[in-house]
Amino acid sequence: MDYFWKENKKFVVAVGGALLAALLYNSFFLSGLREAAKSAAEKRKKERLDLEARASQGVPSEDSLRAARSEREQSRKLLSTLAADVTFKGSDRFRKPSDAARAHYDDQKIKLNEELRKKAVDNRTVYTPFVLADDGPEEDVGEYLQRLSAVERLALLAIESDVEKIEAIDASAGRKDSDDPGAKKPAFLRKYAVFMKFQGKGESVFKVLHGVQKKGSFLAVTQFEARRPDPSKDLLEASITVGLLKVDEKAALEAR
Repeated sequence: MDYFWKENKKFVVAVGGALLAALLYNSFFLSGLREAAKSAAEKRKKERLDLEARASQGVPSEDSLRAARSEREQSRKLLSTLAADVTFKGSDRFRKPSDAARAHYDDQKIKLNEELRKKAVDNRTVYTPFVLADDGPEEDVGEYLQRLSAVERLALLAIESDVEKIEAIDASAGRKDSDDPGAKKPAFLRKYAVFMKFQGKGESVFKVLHGVQKKGSFLAVTQFEARRPDPSKDLLEASITVGLLKVDEKAALEAR
């Protein structure tokens, strides 16, 4: 035995050290990993059961909430861009004042008709004064002023486009439907429509058609017709209905 020990001492020590290291590694490191893995598995199982319970009760997951927040933010940015594209920036004169709103509206209505008449005379355009049914309640004065703003934009564009005649302008277009008690008013988009019937050369008519859709003073074209009664003449009889759009971004997002 002594002889074996003397001859194999280094080998036995090396093997014993390796066995001891293996035991220590298995006892401390691997067992720690096993405990950590077991703990992680139990945690995942608990989270899965909790998620299943929340889902069965209609409670959204964190992933669902993050996706919804991301979609909402993208919708907000898109809506802001679209709202900016269709925003109509009318004259300050057509903003509803805090007091004496009805008197202000009546004054602006008279002044606008007179201004358009003079502008038409200077440009040799036949002009028929616009009409606007304004017998609604005081709360509708803001809408009437917005309609005047749309009339100013449309009529001036027609005159500056050298149309020969403005036969009629109805600033009350669409009001009958909006006044219907059974009609559902949109929560986030209002449209104040104006109808115009006019005559002019083809170039002038299409200048009006394209001009109303300019960014910053955008009017949505909801109806347009044009015909040439005499094929031998470059004279079109046209009608157009445009809408001044009012977008409530907050209401639009809340409606989603």
